[in-house]
Amino acid sequence: MIIDAHAYCFPPLGEANGFPTVAEHLQYLQREMADHHQPVWRVRDRARVGDNTMLASPDDATLAGLKNVDFRSGGYGRFVWTVDGDDYAKQYLPPYLVDSSHPAETLIAQMDYVGIDRSVLHVNPIMGLLNDYVADSVQRFPNRFLGLASVKEWEIETDPEGQVNEIERAYSNGLHALQFIVNTRFRNGIDKSWNDDQCRPFWDGVALLGRPVLFTIVPPCPKNTLTDYLAQLSLWREWLERYPEVPAALTHGFPWGMFLEGNQLNLPAAVFEPFEASSAKLQLLLHISLGGVFDYPYVEFQRVVGQLVEKLGSERLMWGTDMPNVERFCNYRQTLDTFRVHCAGVIDDRDLENILGRTAADFFTI
Repeated sequence: MIIDAHAYCFPPLGEANGFPTVAEHLQYLQREMADHHQPVWRVRDRARVGDNTMLASPDDATLAGLKNVDFRSGGYGRFVWTVDGDDYAKQYLPPYLVDSSHPAETLIAQMDYVGIDRSVLHVNPIMGLLNDYVADSVQRFPNRFLGLASVKEWEIETDPEGQVNEIERAYSNGLHALQFIVNTRFRNGIDKSWNDDQCRPFWDGVALLGRPVLFTIVPPCPKNTLTDYLAQLSLWREWLERYPEVPAALTHGFPWGMFLEGNQLNLPAAVFEPFEASSAKLQLLLHISLGGVFDYPYVEFQRVVGQLVEKLGSERLMWGTDMPNVERFCNYRQTLDTFRVHCAGVIDDRDLENILGRTAADFFTI
């Protein structure tokens, strides 16, 4: 069984998508574009002019730092805004997403074409507050999807019971695990630890539900520095020690670009410290981070894949893609064949089976 451990389904991104208003949803998208590396261009002549400071103050990485620029969906996977009478755009999703949606039927068609049996549907406020939408996708295609529940991470201190109740409701509707995204707290101006005593009622409630928790710890957190990233990994290590009975995973893998030296990835020992906990697993999403740096067949990935198998064991590694986002760099089949074809011989067949599905199947007990 081949399982894509990290994919998305979502309705059109210019709509409210579970938020009270369209404007509240769009602020998360604008914040994401203001932090994202994709280039800005001017619509009228496609000139590469402008930068992320058009969207937000460089001195304020929260939602409050956003600028009033009539930010909106432009369809075709892009977002558009207006400054001094000119429209500017950023291509965030692949351009074939005409209304910037990616429904279940589209993902299944892509999976069928490539030969993927199941996908794990992730969540993020930039797509919306989509527990019901993801649950509907899982209910309609239970043999193809597993779904993650989302919470308002910025409310776990002030409303722990409400957030745990929402997770329990999502599980009752067919979702399988929780995704916790650290940087949504920073974007809401909360710089306190997500693992301190004030958060204990929330986390104790989550642990009692007995389902896996997938942690998204990606920069900026709050800044795009190695020091800040390692500080968040240290908090995760503390969480793993406090809740050893809860299966846990780090989504996306590491921020691979931080560790790129020439054509090689050199991972410091500190990133492996949380994995002293036997409950911790690691997703491998190399293409969404480095797909624009290297070209298919991505032979540069082979060394780090071999190192991770040696260091952690393939039974703790899960292949994922970030589909459909990854197709701004390469196609779905290429993300699979980077491992299935071009890592064959670099690691054992058993290791490939684990990475491409068995680890995820065991993690979600399917």
